[in-house]
Amino acid sequence: MKKEEQPHEYHVLARGVILNDNHLLVAHCIGMDNTFLPGGHVEFYESIRTSLYREIHEELGLISEVGSYIGAVESGYEYKGIYHQEITHVFITKLENVDYTKNPESKESHLEFYWIPINEMDRHNLLPQPMRKIIENYINDVEGPFFESTFE
Repeated sequence: MKKEEQPHEYHVLARGVILNDNHLLVAHCIGMDNTFLPGGHVEFYESIRTSLYREIHEELGLISEVGSYIGAVESGYEYKGIYHQEITHVFITKLENVDYTKNPESKESHLEFYWIPINEMDRHNLLPQPMRKIIENYINDVEGPFFESTFE
């Protein structure tokens, strides 16, 4: 099958970098070998910030404050015979009464959330991989916003 004939989907996502005492909150889809940032799909008639706020409320049952825009990551991957291409918009996000010693409870049965030391993004396979560079730049006070890609 030619690349152009392969089934494909395009996604626009909003994800939050939630930090607490040098720890990063990540999401994990049970059964997968990677983690990703909390958030999800931007829906029609909804702003990117509103989507992130809604997704965090749906996934965690928590109220968030969507802060500064720090960048975007474009990536592509194949899953179950379908090519997926996505653009992920990334915001610094805060949760009330956050404590990295307690993992928040997931409101969705296929997801779990937990805190990782910020220097263990590789060990926890945070995807898409260029997201790690955006987070590192932010932590190291490099002036942004940033753009990273899995494409050459």
